Amino acid sequence: MTYPIDQIVALAKANGQLALKFAEIARTAGEQYLQVGSKATAALADQVKDAKPGAVPSFNSEEATNLLAEIEKNRQAALTEARTALTQWQDSYRTLFADASSQQELMNSARALFEPFFRLSAATTDGRAAPGEAPTRTGK
Repeated sequence: MTYPIDQIVALAKANGQLALKFAEIARTAGEQYLQVGSKATAALADQVKDAKPGAVPSFNSEEATNLLAEIEKNRQAALTEARTALTQWQDSYRTLFADASSQQELMNSARALFEPFFRLSAATTDGRAAPGEAPTRTGK
């Protein structure tokens, strides 16, 4: 049997791993898009460099089509990686909450952990002084 704090730590670890994976996916995709942008800029510069003033260059649509296909390929790869990361995250949650008793234990421990904060918050919103705080006067 695991202790509720173990469950909280496991949840935090799963969330952290998901955030790190998303950051890695974003970084990788950003690098790939920068490379595609560099290729597009180079291709455009090559087509324009021989243009004469006042003349409109004819752009090569094949290069543009290839660049758009590469962008789509990169987008699909990033989505696949994100989907895989999300599935792994969901699997870790499913494993952690395989039975209903572990869910109830986690809820009870979370309630016990955060109950003092809720009481403190309720005390300050009711107009009463929180523990360690001086009472305020509202009268004249």
